[in-house]
Amino acid sequence: MPDTPIEGSAVTEGSNTRPVSMTAALVMAVVGAIVAVLATMMVLRDDRATGTEALLGAVALAAFGVTAYGLMQAVLAVIDTAGERRRHERAVTERRKGARARER
Repeated sequence: MPDTPIEGSAVTEGSNTRPVSMTAALVMAVVGAIVAVLATMMVLRDDRATGTEALLGAVALAAFGVTAYGLMQAVLAVIDTAGERRRHERAVTERRKGARARER
């Protein structure tokens, strides 16, 4: 019996998932960094109970992860923008005809 996907579950060939926009990724990274720094400062102040400090440490660690994720998404957005620009230039070049196309 061949492996055939169930109806509706197959991924289409032309699906184009866009990464998070550059602005959203940088906002995510900055907010995560601010939360991580504030939570770390509160832990280092050492005027809270042990359970509260453990919770703040977990929040700081999660915020650091959000910061790293935001920065990675920003890099991917830059790469996607450069690729899209290259695809657009190629499409424009292929549409040119005559002397202008032969200039390159």
